[in-house]
Amino acid sequence: MTLDEFVASIENEGGTPATEAELSRFEGRTGVPLPEALRAFLKRSGGGMIFNTPVEYRDTDGRELQLRHMCDLVEIEREFTKPSAYPLPPALFVIGNDAGGNSIMICLSKERNGQIFVLDHEMVAYEGEAETLEEAEENGLVAFYSPSFNQFLTDLRIAEDEG
Repeated sequence: MTLDEFVASIENEGGTPATEAELSRFEGRTGVPLPEALRAFLKRSGGGMIFNTPVEYRDTDGRELQLRHMCDLVEIEREFTKPSAYPLPPALFVIGNDAGGNSIMICLSKERNGQIFVLDHEMVAYEGEAETLEEAEENGLVAFYSPSFNQFLTDLRIAEDEG
C-alpha cells in the first residue's frame, strides 16, 4: 500500500498532521531521529480510526492483523511524556492499535530504530520493572513484525470482504 492510500483509509477525528518543528522537537526530546517513512506519515496524517476501508497487515510469513487506529504525533508524544500504566520495554512507542486491542509499536532505540512490533495486551504485567526488548520478545509480550515503517506500509493491504 502506498502512503497516500494508507492516509486516505484513516478517518481523522480531529488529530492534526505534524509540522517539521514539532517532529524536530520530539526527536530532540527522545534523542533519536524518527524514521523518514514515519515522519512522512505524521506530516500527512492526523491519525484516526480505520473502519470504512478495512486495512490489514500481512507479512511475508503470512501473519495478519487488522488495523483499527493510527496515532498522530500528539498521541505518540503523550506516551513518551506520560508512560502507560504498565511497564513496557524502553524505546517502544505506540503508533496504533489492531482490531483486537493490541498495540502497534515502533522501536526508537539506536540499535533497532524503526522496527515494528505488536504488543500482546493479554501478556501485559501491570506492575514490576519494565522488561528489556529482548526479554519482552522471549516472553511473548511483543512480537517483531517488520524491519521498518516503510516495509510495514508496503505490507498493508485492503482487507478482502469475507461476506
